[in-house]
Amino acid sequence: MTTAVIDPATLGTALPPSPKSKKLKGEDVGIPVRKMGLAYGDEMPTFWVGGNAFLTLLFSSFSANLPQGEDQFVHSVRLFQDKITDPVLKAQVRAFIGQEAHHSREHDALNEAMVKRGYRLDRIDRRMKNMNQWIRKHQSLAQQLAATVCGEHITALMADYALRDGELLAMTAEPTRTTWAWHSIEELEHKGVAFDVYDHLVGDRKLLHRTMRVLLVIFLAHNILDALLMMPRSGQMTNGKMWRDAFGLLRRMVNFSKSDYRDFFKPDYHPWQHDCRATLKEARLKYLNEGAV
Repeated sequence: MTTAVIDPATLGTALPPSPKSKKLKGEDVGIPVRKMGLAYGDEMPTFWVGGNAFLTLLFSSFSANLPQGEDQFVHSVRLFQDKITDPVLKAQVRAFIGQEAHHSREHDALNEAMVKRGYRLDRIDRRMKNMNQWIRKHQSLAQQLAATVCGEHITALMADYALRDGELLAMTAEPTRTTWAWHSIEELEHKGVAFDVYDHLVGDRKLLHRTMRVLLVIFLAHNILDALLMMPRSGQMTNGKMWRDAFGLLRRMVNFSKSDYRDFFKPDYHPWQHDCRATLKEARLKYLNEGAV
């Protein structure tokens, strides 16, 4: 008996029944777990986002947050894993954990390549590790899961921009273009998982909305400040064109995403109300040479 792929756009409300003849895998629920293992050698440009030092360091700062950040995402979902009874959501959670684990490993390798070039991403990683320890000691299980839902929404907005607009990935050099395209694809594939766990087992939308407002400020402040602190090493501080190009792209990203960000605060919101199946199909073929998943 074969198992049809579960359409993720149908999830989050009435979850469909699943066959009992086999344990559902990630590919059965639209969330395949992929391993990349890319090499970030000397041939990788130091300023891999279109030669733009600030954009490269901004996304490097983001990358430096990911191994520990995604470890916390996985931790917060695992806190509720034993309470999940639906087999489809169980399979989604397992696949979410698998995808996030590979993201952490891949970004560890990319971060190490930038550290070797003299950019202290290791300091950001240590700060995130300390932050995780504080969060696990002082925040409730619901608060931790709410932060994961909000973090997943922010990353899904960035992924949607990267894949649908195409400008950012087009100007990104390999192998980092493949890294960010793959990561963006998987962020969209699993964008509803943490939300569904939260909605089924916590359900406090007010907590979710409060958390989002705080987390967005922290996310922007940390990444921008970290990039600025690394800029003197780049030798590009007085490059006016670099700054104009960088903030022009960031402005376009914000304008592209702000409507979907606001939708998060609607009382009936679910991530798959923003249907990205067509985007995923095109991106899988273009960047990963995959057909329909």
